[in-house]
Amino acid sequence: MDIFTNMPELFPLMRGGGAFLIAIGLGILVGAFGDRKWRIIALIAGAALGILIMAVGGATRIIFDEGVRPPIWQWIVLAIAFLVEGYLVSVVVRKFPDLDSRPFWMWMLFIVGAHFLILGFSHGPICALLAIVCMINALIGLRMTSVDLRVFWAIDGVLKILAGALMVWVSYS
Repeated sequence: MDIFTNMPELFPLMRGGGAFLIAIGLGILVGAFGDRKWRIIALIAGAALGILIMAVGGATRIIFDEGVRPPIWQWIVLAIAFLVEGYLVSVVVRKFPDLDSRPFWMWMLFIVGAHFLILGFSHGPICALLAIVCMINALIGLRMTSVDLRVFWAIDGVLKILAGALMVWVSYS
């Protein structure tokens, strides 16, 4: 099987993951237009919308679609990715207790990107490519201190929206 022509069959979690990325990306993008409090509210709203989309989409797919089911190892990869992300978030929170600081937010973006590398094994190469681009964006944001961090936050949101839309589109191919 060719990985690029058979992505929907090889990575059945891709559609739900892509839908989640669109929602969370929108939350991140909207959050870029405000202060930390606004950023957190928009992020939570985007995550909640993403979870709702995945729950409804997952339930309807289980009920109406007898197609490809994700193998158990892909669910395990998903769990590992979330555990690694949770651990790395706790490290950043301890290292940068100032939740308004640039390093805090840029390292958070980097960590999310890093966990997408792991998710590349369960969600496909689009997710892995998103990981690399998000981590580069965060590292540039750490270096370019003369540019408002919200610019990098907005770029991160747009990257997630685009990658998520591509993942959903490819999953219907």
